[in-house]
Amino acid sequence: MKLRFAHQLRAMAALSVIINHYWGIFFSPVVRAVIGTPVSFVPLKPAYTQHVLSPAWGGFLYGAFGVAVFFLISGFVIPISLSNISTGQFLTRRFFRIYPVYWCCLLISIAMYFVCSWYWSTPLSDRISMPFLAGNLPLVHSAAGLPSLDFVSWSLAVELKFYVAFALVSLAGKNAHQVMLLSMAVLSFCCVVAFFSTHGPNRQSFISYAVSDAKYITFMFLGCLFYYVFHGELSAKIALGYGAIIYALFVTINAFYETGLFGALTKNYTYALMLFSLCYLLRSRFKENRIIDFLADISFPLYLVHSMIGYVAMPILISKGISFTFAWMISLGLAVFVAFLVHRYVEVPVNDFGKKLTGLKERGSAGYGRLA
Repeated sequence: MKLRFAHQLRAMAALSVIINHYWGIFFSPVVRAVIGTPVSFVPLKPAYTQHVLSPAWGGFLYGAFGVAVFFLISGFVIPISLSNISTGQFLTRRFFRIYPVYWCCLLISIAMYFVCSWYWSTPLSDRISMPFLAGNLPLVHSAAGLPSLDFVSWSLAVELKFYVAFALVSLAGKNAHQVMLLSMAVLSFCCVVAFFSTHGPNRQSFISYAVSDAKYITFMFLGCLFYYVFHGELSAKIALGYGAIIYALFVTINAFYETGLFGALTKNYTYALMLFSLCYLLRSRFKENRIIDFLADISFPLYLVHSMIGYVAMPILISKGISFTFAWMISLGLAVFVAFLVHRYVEVPVNDFGKKLTGLKERGSAGYGRLA
């Protein structure tokens, strides 16, 4: 199927983020302190993990790269989700696509905090508190300046903003040209606001937090261009022109938050764009693969549960005399199993319910539904 490339890229993106967390962030004493692992626990770092947080020339970062691929996939498939349905139906379906699975996985993450506190006999993490829960449950914690309870859901908050932004510009625009022109106008405004919010006296204001996600949303609009070319709504030449402008806006906005014009995030998001572009051009060569397709199917809950399962399970396993290598392998297996259960008993049923509730008629190949 021609869209299989985007679905299978989800598996690669999820694994890239997992490598970043299991081989990199796991060794941060700050993370261990947050979840409640005692200070006395200091794991040995194998040589094969050294490059994860200390990248060589090119500055490749697994986490930023993986999230960027996810953002491009979202940009590519969201126009598919919005086609032939109203804006209200689209937002309703997005609600059932995101929140039930997220809430289920958030409960699992909270449970892991309790497991960590119980095993090590340490105080329960400060993140298990009403302010954190009140901000994390509706995914508005970034606007309040709060970190993600599960270390990963910040990207879901970005996606929600993108859904609303794209739905609004699609409502106003009657065709691909108008949608992209309106998008560039909105993103240009965000660029100006981002400049003043980062160069003004109050850089920690609500507006500063709100527009800081504009760099990610700008990047996601690049994914939309692939959709419009794929469906013949834009020529490749016109899409390249729009893409150059949107990419320039992305680089500019991100420069306000990083040191230099091409900082670490800009470089790794560019790497993701290059990979996505190559896979799009070679999309007809992507074939069915049971392992990759399985990981792609469960990629959403896997992304949400892997970090807390790994951060809690790996120290416990290592304390029992298991090597780091086997500890992360066992933790990954556990995360995949839990993600599969969430996918089968939560994600699939609630997605089907959302489609029935909105009266969505599936069209074209079955892959559209899987992607969207």
